[in-house]
Formats: sequence, structure tokens, C-alpha cells
Amino acid sequence: MQVNSKFRSMNRSLGQQRGMTLIVGLIMVLLMTVVGMAAIRGSNMQELMAGNMRDRNLAFQAAEAGLRQGENLLTNATLPAFDGTTTGLYEAMDGSSSTGFWDTYGWNAASATTSMGLQYVKTQPRYVIEEVTSAATLSADGGAIDFASTLKTEDTIFYRVTSRGEGGTDGAVVILQSTYKR
Repeated sequence: MQVNSKFRSMNRSLGQQRGMTLIVGLIMVLLMTVVGMAAIRGSNMQELMAGNMRDRNLAFQAAEAGLRQGENLLTNATLPAFDGTTTGLYEAMDGSSSTGFWDTYGWNAASATTSMGLQYVKTQPRYVIEEVTSAATLSADGGAIDFASTLKTEDTIFYRVTSRGEGGTDGAVVILQSTYKR
């Protein structure tokens, strides 16, 4: 009889329950789902950022390689004419010292393509070499330079090498420029 009375009291307490535990449990599951979805979204965003950083780094390395190949051309004993007859070798172009000029430049038709066979890049790097002449200028007040020394100066020839590299996609583009003096 004693077992039967315990069973009745337990049955009575269960009858008084109204499902509060179920509601609390469902709320906890919902909160855990929201936290899990936020973690998934965050990891996807980090994966995209890492991929974009890799793509940009590939573009930078490709542009750097194109820059070095253009500079290596300038180490030859003799240089070709910078009159536009050789693709990629030009006299100084108007506006080429500004950044926006190279964004709209016709890279496919008017630049030299490297022959390095770089992997993981969309296209091989391209470069343009400009021959830039800088004339010696006199100071307005004479400065510390005497007239005889200005007669001995020659025009200095610099070469501006501009290179364009693409990463694994055509959305990652880097344009680098260096100045070279022989």
C-alpha cells in the first residue's frame, strides 16, 4: 500500500505541471541555433577575406615580377629605340605619372607581356617602359651653383617602368611603378 500512495502523490504532482520545462528547453535550443548560425556566418566571412587577401597577394607578386623583368631589359648593353616601334617601349606619355592614367590604359594592346609562366594568376604580368628625360634647371636666385658647373650638366635619362599584375581573378589587379636610371 505504501508504494501505491507514493505513486498517487507523484501522479498528482505530474498533473500539476503545465509544460514549463518544454518551453524553457525550446528557448535554449533556439538560442543555441542562433549562436551556431552566427558562428557559421563569421567563419564564412573570414574564409572570403582570406581568399581575397591571397588573390591580392598573387596580383602584387605578379606585378612585382613584371616590374623586375622590365628592369632587367634596361640592364642590357644596348637598348632599343623608345619611339613606339617596340611594344611596351615609349617616350614619356602625357599624364602617365598620375595613378588614374594607368587604370584606363590599354594594357592588352600597348604593353609587353612577360614570358615567366607564372601559375595561379589569371593572366601573365604586363609592363611598359617609358624613357623620361630630365633637364638640369637653374635656381632663380643662383643658389650655390655657379654658371660654369651648369654648362657641364647633361640631360639625365630615367626610365619609368610600370607593371600590371592580376591575381587568380580579374578583380584583383595591382599596378606598380619604379624609376630606373642607367
